[in-house]
Amino acid sequence: MELSASQAAKKVGKSVPTITRAIKKGKLTAKPRDGGGWVIDASELFRVWPAVSNDTDATLPVLRNETPIETSALEHEVELLREMLDDTKADRDSWKEQAQKITALIEDQSARKKGFWARLLGS
Repeated sequence: MELSASQAAKKVGKSVPTITRAIKKGKLTAKPRDGGGWVIDASELFRVWPAVSNDTDATLPVLRNETPIETSALEHEVELLREMLDDTKADRDSWKEQAQKITALIEDQSARKKGFWARLLGS
């Protein structure tokens, strides 16, 4: 059975870039398709990676109303990080304003600076 890169990725639970990287590195053998892409033989694919089961009965556990203890600690840490980010942004804005003032002063002074002859002739 021949597969495309996306079909192969689904069969082994990998991403398409992982499949194409393996082909380019020579880890996985495939034939180039005329319109672009790759044709991969299933036996070659499963030689490199095991097949992923398509068990539809298997479901992941879902949190309903239970809140893990770690959630409050993580929320607290997120709040602290947001405060730190706000402080950092305020510092950045302060430094930016200071740099703009200094730049304006330098430009103003260089505009005022006249040479000897300009001062002597009053122009």
